[in-house]
Amino acid sequence: MSLNVLSVRRSENGDRPGALAAIEEAVTLRRALAQAAPAVYTPDLAMSLNNLSVQRSENGDRPGALAAIEEAVTLYRALAQAAPAVYTPNLAMSLNNLSNRRSENGDRPGALAAIEEAVTLYRPLAQAAPPSTPPTSRCR
Repeated sequence: MSLNVLSVRRSENGDRPGALAAIEEAVTLRRALAQAAPAVYTPDLAMSLNNLSVQRSENGDRPGALAAIEEAVTLYRALAQAAPAVYTPNLAMSLNNLSNRRSENGDRPGALAAIEEAVTLYRPLAQAAPPSTPPTSRCR
């Protein structure tokens, strides 16, 4: 988790290469943990892959960013199928990011399909628990 936060802080301070290095290290560590104990660490790996996608995009690696978010979406789909109440919000957020990455890579139909799926997932979540204040998280 600290490497994820380090990546965010480096990015906020304009150190994109440093942010990318930190999140790549986090993904490597979390991939090993998820391999050893999938039920425990797969959600953390999916989150780090989502963040890796953002950092790769910010560093100009559009194909790498797309690959990372596609892997995150695959993991979140499986998690959401097993525990929808817990992981559907994460799947929707990753689908939003998948839409952005597909758009950056020139796949407009794929970007549209991903965001339509994200909206479909977000609608019942918003109806079940409308926010009392505007969200502070950001998707890229």
